[in-house]
Amino acid sequence: MWDLEVAPKKLKEQFPDAILDVSSFQGEMTIVVKKEDILPICRFFYDDPDLAFDYLTDICGVDYPGREKRFEVVYHLYSMKRNKRLRIKASVGEAEAISTVESVWKAANWLEREVYDMLGVSFDGHSDLRRILTWEGYDGHPLRKDFPLRGEDFGHYEIPTELPDVVPTLPDEVEGERYMTLNMGPQHPATHGVLRLVLRLDGEVIADAVPYMGHLHRGVEKLAENMTYHQALVLTDRLDYTAGISNNLAYILAVEKLVGIEVPKRAQYIRVMLAEMQRLAAHLLWLATHALDMGAMTVLFYTFRERETVLDILEHVTGARLTPSFLRVGGLAADLPDGIEEKIKAFLDDFPRRIHEYETLLTKNIIWLKRTKDVGIISAEEVINWGLTGPVLRGSGVKWDVRKAFPYSSYDEFDFEIPIGEKGDVYDRYMVRLEEMRQSARIIRQALDRLPDGEVNCYDPKVAPPEKELVGKEINALIRHFKLMSEGISPPPGEVYASTENPKGELGWYLMSDGSNHPYRYHIRTPSFVNLAALPEMIKGHLVADVVAVIGSIDIVLGEIDR
Repeated sequence: MWDLEVAPKKLKEQFPDAILDVSSFQGEMTIVVKKEDILPICRFFYDDPDLAFDYLTDICGVDYPGREKRFEVVYHLYSMKRNKRLRIKASVGEAEAISTVESVWKAANWLEREVYDMLGVSFDGHSDLRRILTWEGYDGHPLRKDFPLRGEDFGHYEIPTELPDVVPTLPDEVEGERYMTLNMGPQHPATHGVLRLVLRLDGEVIADAVPYMGHLHRGVEKLAENMTYHQALVLTDRLDYTAGISNNLAYILAVEKLVGIEVPKRAQYIRVMLAEMQRLAAHLLWLATHALDMGAMTVLFYTFRERETVLDILEHVTGARLTPSFLRVGGLAADLPDGIEEKIKAFLDDFPRRIHEYETLLTKNIIWLKRTKDVGIISAEEVINWGLTGPVLRGSGVKWDVRKAFPYSSYDEFDFEIPIGEKGDVYDRYMVRLEEMRQSARIIRQALDRLPDGEVNCYDPKVAPPEKELVGKEINALIRHFKLMSEGISPPPGEVYASTENPKGELGWYLMSDGSNHPYRYHIRTPSFVNLAALPEMIKGHLVADVVAVIGSIDIVLGEIDR
C-alpha cells in the first residue's frame, strides 16, 4: 500500500539538507524546503516513478510581514497515478527570487505570474514574468498585508506616453513584415466581455497569441481576508456567476475541513442535488452561447427553455436565481420547501428528450462538424502538464473527475459515469458536456429517490446558529446567534485545500487559519484561469474564426479568472 509518507523519506534520501519541516493537518501533508532547491525537488517529484507528481494543481503566495523571510511560495502537487496530493513550501525574502518550475509543469507560467503580481515575488528563469491581473505600471502588490484594503488613490498616476510592447517578441526566424498584430476583445462578444486577445497573424492564420485579463479584477481574495468566514461566503458565487451554488459548496467544504465538522447526510444529499442542478444550468448556458458564437442561434431558444426551469427550481429552494449564497458551514440555510420534489421529478422525466433535441440540431450538422472537428486539439499529456481540468481534460481522453478522485458530500454513494473524448478537439469537449448533463440528471434522480430524513445542519454551538424559532423564544439562543453572526467562527490554526468538480473544472480553496475569526490566507484555484492559459497553444495554426470556437469550448467565465 503506497503511503504519502514515502514522499518525505525519498526526498530526504535525495536531498538530505533540503527539508526544513514536515507537518500534517486534517490529513494533508506539507513539506517545507529551502528555496534554492525548489526546482530540482519539483523535478524529482515529477520524474521519480514511485512519486509521479505529474500534475501541478496550484501555486500561491502567503505574506508574513514580521518574518525575516517575508513570503512563502506554496505549491500544491497531485499524482494522478497515486491519487495523492502534497503541498510544498519555500520561504523567500523581500529582495530575493525563487526559481521558476515552468520547465517541469507548463501550468506554472500563469500561476507564478499571479504570485509575482499580487505579492511581488520574482521567479528566476520565468519566460514571461509580467503582471497578469493588474496592469504594467501598477503601484504596489495588492495581497501584501500592508496594502490598504480600499486600494490606493489612482489620481497620482500619469498616463504613459509610450505603451509597453503588448506581445512578447517572437523568435527571430518568424519575424517578418507579413505578420500583423490584431486585437480581439475585450469588446468582442465571443471573448466574454472582458478578455483581450492579441493575435499575431500570418494572413488569417494565427502564429502567436497573448491573452490579457484583469479588466474585471475585484480583489476578492483581499476582501475575504478581511471578513469573517461566514461573510466571505457571499463573495464565492460572484466568481463563476453561472454556477453560484457550486462555488458556495467548494468554499464551505474548505471551511468545514478547517474546522473539522461532519455535515448531516440529508444536507449532503441536498447539496449534491443543488450542485448538479447548477451544473445543468451552467452547461445549458454554455451550449447556448457556444453555438450562438458560431452562428447557430436556434440552439439558444431551446436551451434557455430548460435553463429557466432549472433556475425556477433553484429559486424555489434558495430564494435566488444567480447568487444564492445558500449553503452554510455545517449544512444549509433551510430544508427543501414543500412540493419541490414533484417539480424536480417532472423536469427529470422531460429532460432526456430535450438533450436529444440539442443533438438533432448540432451533433451531425455539417456546419457544426466543420467548425469543431480537429479544431483546438490538445493531447492528454499536454492537458495534464498545463494543469487543465473539467470537460477540457476529459475531452482529451483523461478519465478524471474530482467527484470520483476525492469524493465529497457523499458522491461516492452515487452511480454515474465519467464521459471522455478521444482527440481533445472542440467537438469532443462538446460531446463530453452533453453526456455530463445526462449524468447530472442521473445523479439528481438518485439523490431525490434516496434522500434521507433528518436535520440539514450539524448541531455544534460553536459553528451552527440556532433555529430561527428558538432565537425568538430563548435568550441563550439569541445570544448565540448574535455572537456567531457578529464575530463568526475561529477555526484552529492550520491550512487546508478542498476542491469540487465545478462545471468548468476543479474549483479549489486554500484556506489558512491563524486562529482568528477571519482567514489569514484565502486563495482560490479557479478552473477558468488555469484552462485559459493553454489557449495560445490550442489556437496556433488555426484561423481567426477558430478562436471563437476554441474559447467557447473551454467555457471560461471572466468573473472567476479575474477574481
